[in-house]
Amino acid sequence: MSTHLREEPLLTQSVANEKAELLTAQPQIDTDNVHILLETYKETEGLPPVIRRAKYFSRLCAEKGIFIDNNPLAGTLTKHKYGALVSFETGCSWMERVDKFSLQRGQVSLSREDKEQIRRGVEYWKDINSYSRTRELIRQSHGIDIALWMKCGVGIELAPSAFNGGVPDFHKILEKGFDGIIREIEEAKSKLDIGDPHDLDKWHFLGGAHICLDAMIELAQRYASLAKEMAKDESNPQRKAALERIVQTCEWVPAHPPRDFFEALQTVWFVTMGEWMENHAVLICPPSRFTQYMYPFFKKDKEEGKLDDEQAIELLHFFFIKLNGLAQIMPPHGYAWNQSRLGLHLSLGGLTPEGEDATTELDYLILEAQRRIRLPEPLVSLLYHPKLSEELLLKCVDLIRTGIGQPAFHDIAKAIQRHMYHDNTPVEEARNISIAGCVQSNIPGYTGIPWEGHFSATKMIELALNNGVDPLSGTQLGPQTGKAEAFESYEEFRQAVIQQIAYFLPVMRTIGRAAWNIKRDFPTPFTSALVNDCISNGQDVIDGGARYNGLNGASIVGGIDLANSLAAVKKLVFDEQKITMQSLLEALAADFEGHEEIHRMCMSAPKYGNNDNYVDSIAKDMYAICYREHQRFPDHIGRPTKPEAYSVTTHFAVGRFTGALPSGRRARLPLTDATVSAMPGTDKDGPTSLISSAAKVIDTVKYGSNHFNMKFHPSALDGTENARKFLSMIRTYFDLGGYHVQFNCVSYDTLKDAQLHPENYRDLVVRVAGFSAFFIHLDRAVQDEIIKRTELKFGAS
Repeated sequence: MSTHLREEPLLTQSVANEKAELLTAQPQIDTDNVHILLETYKETEGLPPVIRRAKYFSRLCAEKGIFIDNNPLAGTLTKHKYGALVSFETGCSWMERVDKFSLQRGQVSLSREDKEQIRRGVEYWKDINSYSRTRELIRQSHGIDIALWMKCGVGIELAPSAFNGGVPDFHKILEKGFDGIIREIEEAKSKLDIGDPHDLDKWHFLGGAHICLDAMIELAQRYASLAKEMAKDESNPQRKAALERIVQTCEWVPAHPPRDFFEALQTVWFVTMGEWMENHAVLICPPSRFTQYMYPFFKKDKEEGKLDDEQAIELLHFFFIKLNGLAQIMPPHGYAWNQSRLGLHLSLGGLTPEGEDATTELDYLILEAQRRIRLPEPLVSLLYHPKLSEELLLKCVDLIRTGIGQPAFHDIAKAIQRHMYHDNTPVEEARNISIAGCVQSNIPGYTGIPWEGHFSATKMIELALNNGVDPLSGTQLGPQTGKAEAFESYEEFRQAVIQQIAYFLPVMRTIGRAAWNIKRDFPTPFTSALVNDCISNGQDVIDGGARYNGLNGASIVGGIDLANSLAAVKKLVFDEQKITMQSLLEALAADFEGHEEIHRMCMSAPKYGNNDNYVDSIAKDMYAICYREHQRFPDHIGRPTKPEAYSVTTHFAVGRFTGALPSGRRARLPLTDATVSAMPGTDKDGPTSLISSAAKVIDTVKYGSNHFNMKFHPSALDGTENARKFLSMIRTYFDLGGYHVQFNCVSYDTLKDAQLHPENYRDLVVRVAGFSAFFIHLDRAVQDEIIKRTELKFGAS
């Protein structure tokens, strides 16, 4: 399938101007929502939580500052070109301890007025936000301070700080419009018996959902009115026509079904903006299978002569710019593990419900649009299956060659098996997967997406080596599993590690489940109204209204560091007896200073990523044990769940609190990224050996995902022949059992120069973890870790 694109400049001038304005815009905090939040909560005391949230959302839609810029799509999250709203409900005490707030693309110094607004918000929410309540509950029930666990590197986000989200059913929204969904809500209400306590809860939920949909329609009308006023005084005919188009569009959508591609795109943006207004958090409302629900509008407009490929690409560019204008305020620990991601996955390829290739012309245009504009969002992902055409796959390689790390490849066969295994999903529904979060699959339109936090598997070996004591802080964190010097066999030591896992992982699950039950006081009626089954069930997504539980319980981080360290202990201390456990402990305590020979031996011990079963079997064993311990509990409302294994930048965040390891890694450096990536510089036998290791160490059906980064020098992908070798490698990896893989294709020299001269690389995008990001906005340690990743090439021996 070919789109036969004309030879045009990469970006139209209007797109280039909007992109430049966005990337040079100073990050801003919009505190207008603070007084709206506080006033609404004080005025609604005693009302059901869902009504309180709905009334807050309604007032935000009615009162938030709005403006219209030169992007033909109307609407921004805040009154600024690039800004974030303030959220206190999930955790806020940190706000009084910092002078600057971190957004995805920079920090904001607060004005005196903003500081006062935030002080008022913190005063109201400091003891009743979900993090504080979870921390106190776990202190009372288990005698554990989750803040201490995080400071010692056991994990991060143990009480998740973001609200619940859901992937909306864009097909339904575009078919019915909000008015059609409101009629569905009213019909559901008419069948309720409010004398029944369960039906009364449903009545309140449905009422809140109705309030929210009405509010978003009102916000669209505000944009229409503003555009109408601006058009009155506009003398430029082109600008006047653009404003009049906004008037016509916003007076019609999202209330009614869109009539063309542009109106459909505006509807999708209003839904996205609305979910972010309700949640103020990353990962919310990914475009999911955009090319499936948007293709009928594209096809109709193209057949009628209203739209050609270049015009469609320009509109896609404006939509991409809108996505990249979203931002979240992150606390210091949140920035450490989240960095600059938004996580708005757009899934290409995939299958129809009948199992046929679902690729459309629009899939090609998305790849071309992103090849030209090269922005971090949307995160383009490919749902791979053997029926995809070589033309589409080579087009994917063209995008990867740009260096932005897109698309990531996901094997749809594993994802289908996963949803059928965990959720008993009918195969026709399971084929309709998309990607959300970091690398997880979901059924769009039918899925709520909670998660419980990140668990450092690496920490377990530190604790086993030190009888449950965290060596950096000296705190007794875990059970006393015996002095390492007294272990007489590797199996005794392995059992000590397993005992640490068996203690920490179930407790961490309990913390996450408790947190999500507390978060039920903060429902999301706007989002829930757009996710199937919530209306018919009369329940918010956080209460289980959606058909499927989409994401995960705990996510396992540092599994490869754990395996490499266990392999080193097994080899050096027990199998070959080259060093004693005592001498190893002394070397680790000194961060190998003065113990250079032991460090050399540790670095030379078997390493994952070289198709060496000595260490790969250990990694497989540890992932299986983590799965077993994770599955001792369902999710917070009793549904089946599954562990994940991905890092975002948690490998950096917990690495700061992790001492030297038997693998040879020195103290406080980032851990190994992802799930099955290799420790930087240790995968010495080339990409074939690396994918062989990656495919065998984790069950990608039982786990909700795996996460795999590979780095190639740009020359490795030059030409059609190398592109085909590259695609053959991916197919082999999937055939062997892999699920996910993504690529950096930026040279070492370019990355080092970008560190030295960031002003010259403002729009350099790289792949970090399950997301792409502007390189210059990453923490220096994360930049260093990306630079150090092994630069692969074909033909390596």
